[in-house]
Amino acid sequence: MVDYGPTTPPDSNDNTISAIIRVLFALIVCGLVVAYTVGVVTGRVSENQQIDAVHLGMIVLAAIVLVMLLRPRSLERLKLLEISGFKLEMLEKVKERQVEQANLLDGISLMLPLLLPETERKHLFNLDRGRTKGYKGNSVLRAELRRLRSIRLLRMRPGRYVGHMTSGMEFDLANYVELTDLGEQWVRRIKQIEKSDA
Repeated sequence: MVDYGPTTPPDSNDNTISAIIRVLFALIVCGLVVAYTVGVVTGRVSENQQIDAVHLGMIVLAAIVLVMLLRPRSLERLKLLEISGFKLEMLEKVKERQVEQANLLDGISLMLPLLLPETERKHLFNLDRGRTKGYKGNSVLRAELRRLRSIRLLRMRPGRYVGHMTSGMEFDLANYVELTDLGEQWVRRIKQIEKSDA
């Protein structure tokens, strides 16, 4: 068996050369910045040529170039940190909104029995499901329908009035009233709340 000795990866020499070039270039940039700064401090650079915002920006840019030359991966890490921070911030905002929506939904579910008694909710559900036959007129029913109409959850069909539903009369509720868009939204919301409670 022939031993060819230790093998080195073909890129190791290239990596060493590029690292040396990076260090040399970084030293040159650093030397230029130091020379400029010494010139300003010792007075060799006239007052109108001394450091102002532009020159300060130049020094900061030189520092960034130095970091990029000496540690090229540090810039990638910085980008990753920024992106991760952005993602974390967005995720936190989404979670906060979800908590707010859950609290709002809880608040609505607590207020719903106060806003809509069970009997009035039943009328809305019956209209939504098409179970409106066999209603019998009475003063309580008329008061409930007037209340639902006043809060814009129901509207009267053309030519129909709550007063037409006289006591003892049997009728189909859908012939007299229908859900408004707001009424349909309320029915959906009530279903969601009842589903989550179940």
